[in-house]
Amino acid sequence: MKYNTAFLRNFIIFKYAEIFIIIFSFMFVISPLFISLQPKNLFAYENVYAKIKNDNVFLYSQPMNSDEYKIFCIPQSYFVLLTDNANDDGNLFYKAYYMDILGYVKKNQVFAVEGTPIKPFADNLTIGIYSTGGLELKKSPKISADSDITVPFLQEDLTYYGEKTGDILVPQLGVDVWYYSKYTSNDGVYYGYLYKPLCFPANVSVEKNAEELPAFSGELFPLSNTSPNEIVLSDELKVIIIICACLPCLFIIYLLFKPTKLIIDNGKKPKKKLNRLKRSEYYEFDE
Repeated sequence: MKYNTAFLRNFIIFKYAEIFIIIFSFMFVISPLFISLQPKNLFAYENVYAKIKNDNVFLYSQPMNSDEYKIFCIPQSYFVLLTDNANDDGNLFYKAYYMDILGYVKKNQVFAVEGTPIKPFADNLTIGIYSTGGLELKKSPKISADSDITVPFLQEDLTYYGEKTGDILVPQLGVDVWYYSKYTSNDGVYYGYLYKPLCFPANVSVEKNAEELPAFSGELFPLSNTSPNEIVLSDELKVIIIICACLPCLFIIYLLFKPTKLIIDNGKKPKKKLNRLKRSEYYEFDE
């Protein structure tokens, strides 16, 4: 039996060339997606601590320079944990944590440092309630502000974060300072403001943190180069696109490797099929 070896060789080369072209084209198309799935800012530091060296440095609820968005004054000499740029219009804020509160701090009021401080937060400060009828934990330091819960009389172990000025709840006292605090009850965890004169101690003593760390060197949270009109795909959507792109390629590769009938030259002519007449097809003719 003689095989057409030239045909077989060309057929195999053609098949492998097709596979190579498909794989190369496929990798060229999805490579940008794989690159975009890599961690951003590979040469930028993440979660950098910054020291509060001055007084009246506030944690904000929004990256906007307004008293309305101030949460509390961060104790001087302690630290905040910077996580990223706030991406505000003027590029004035960092996104940051103080203890378990996520907010924003002004860039020109904090000093980034190398390493991790031993005691970054004044997290061992507690207050109690001195009001006989209990004290409302308000959502803002205003008399008219809403309250989700009333803290009972003589309740202790409320977490102290910092202070903020607001309304004078008791005119005879003439004090406009409120404590921002956390109250943990059987019903859940609540955050809000307590009027300072109705709490104890009368003045929270915050010990200074003398820890000093070297100043941060290098680029901190490079600004994104993404234009406002650019469409940014989430990582989940990119994975779905990659999977959808893989399935047709796998199917095409299967078709290429699927067994194919080859024409073989064995030097013989194909046999002709003889159509024999059935017995019922014989006819007799009268002379």
